[in-house]
Amino acid sequence: MSELDYLISALIMAAVTFGLRAFPFVARGFIAHHRRIQILGRRLPVAMMVLLTLYAMNVHNWNQPSDGYAQIIAVVVVAVLQLWRRQALLSILTGTLVYMALVNGWVG
Repeated sequence: MSELDYLISALIMAAVTFGLRAFPFVARGFIAHHRRIQILGRRLPVAMMVLLTLYAMNVHNWNQPSDGYAQIIAVVVVAVLQLWRRQALLSILTGTLVYMALVNGWVG
């Protein structure tokens, strides 16, 4: 491929990326009141938290149950805070801090 082909490809990719990023703002009037979009808006944040948690729990190699105690405690903290306060940012940040404190030996 020539340099012009690479340039055209990059411009096309940039245009598609810009279009995908701009679409929600351009179509806001249509999608704001759409029933399916409202359902996604309510359920998607919790679904993403569950998927990320499952991924994080599966990444580490657990040879024995005590290898994952920090992860399990952090997940429980996130779940309890999310059920209690219903604030995803608070739950995620607190769970991350608890995990980091346990892994690095800052606690106990």
